[in-house]
Amino acid sequence: MTLIKEYNDRLEKEIAYGIDKRNYTENFKDFLKDRPENSPFFFWFGSTEPHREYQYGVGAKEVNLKSADVEVPLFWPDNEIIRQDIMDYYYEIMWFDTHLAGMVYELEQAGELENTIVIVTSDNGMPFPRAKVNLYDWGTHMPLAIRWGEKVKSGRKVDDLVSLTDLAPTILEAIGLQIPSEMTGKSLISILASDKEGIVEPSRDRVFTGLERHTYCRPEGATYPARAMRTHDYLYIRNFKPDRWPTGGPNFISSNKTNHGDVDACPTKTFIVDNQETIPKYFELNFGKRPAEELYDVHNDPVQTTNLANDPDYADVKADLSKKLTDYLKETGDPRIEGKDPWKDYVYHQANGFGSAYNKSLPDHERARAKLRPSDHPDQKFRD
Repeated sequence: MTLIKEYNDRLEKEIAYGIDKRNYTENFKDFLKDRPENSPFFFWFGSTEPHREYQYGVGAKEVNLKSADVEVPLFWPDNEIIRQDIMDYYYEIMWFDTHLAGMVYELEQAGELENTIVIVTSDNGMPFPRAKVNLYDWGTHMPLAIRWGEKVKSGRKVDDLVSLTDLAPTILEAIGLQIPSEMTGKSLISILASDKEGIVEPSRDRVFTGLERHTYCRPEGATYPARAMRTHDYLYIRNFKPDRWPTGGPNFISSNKTNHGDVDACPTKTFIVDNQETIPKYFELNFGKRPAEELYDVHNDPVQTTNLANDPDYADVKADLSKKLTDYLKETGDPRIEGKDPWKDYVYHQANGFGSAYNKSLPDHERARAKLRPSDHPDQKFRD
């Protein structure tokens, strides 16, 4: 048996604040040197960029990104603070891109590029309000690019609705292993092998997403249960507990030692919260409570801010999507559709930092000491 080994020893020298110290490309080179000759391999490049924190202003300072070129989503105020925050996000993505390019280069140098499946994606939306930890497209629509030499025709854009759960069966089929029947994802090999663009497999006309808990940001570990169905035309969201704050709310100190703890600390969050009385529309969009049902026309409303759930013109659309979501939740045995909530009893397993104060598996003295620790994500306004 070959044990999994982490490759994290090689470190960067001069980096911006918030950038991971690990030199991903050099560590990948070590991995390639260590692998047995002429043997298959699997390498997981888990970049921490563009996770928070960012060095404020680094995008403009280091790569001369221009504020005027930034497109600010309509659900945020448009000002220089938020434009700078977005540019700093761009900077971290650029950092990731250089390491991805470096790894592709090393594969080419090793003569393995054309025989290697390269899958590039992300695990959540951008770490801003109304994006990450939300079921809107800004929280769930991930980039996905796949390269596999001559087996995949390059330069195509495919619009089929797919999920990250499709990746495991894709990899299994690619290496000739049987896909377990309990896997809910569907292999993408047939799409990759096609030379078509746009809609390749019409049956891939919907994806389902769900949310329970990200941080520990409500009393007794209460979650924010929501389920959604996204089609080519609509997004339908069902919020099971509309009385709860989707962000955790203003009164509970979360595991990252802030209020509204399901929103990462950042200049955008700070500006909207600090100015909520003068910009109430933006505060409600990003931090306010939400109705039991939400429905958005993704073509006419790509930022998903106009809720059509109570519009009589869309009653039939809502009824159809609601039924399909309910049927799927029943089919997959989702406890929520049965009125059950097993998540409230799940242990929050943060092992260090202030958040471990909520880890009930730890001894009382460790949890008491954790309460004295500083925030893992200190408030960010204009940090240099």
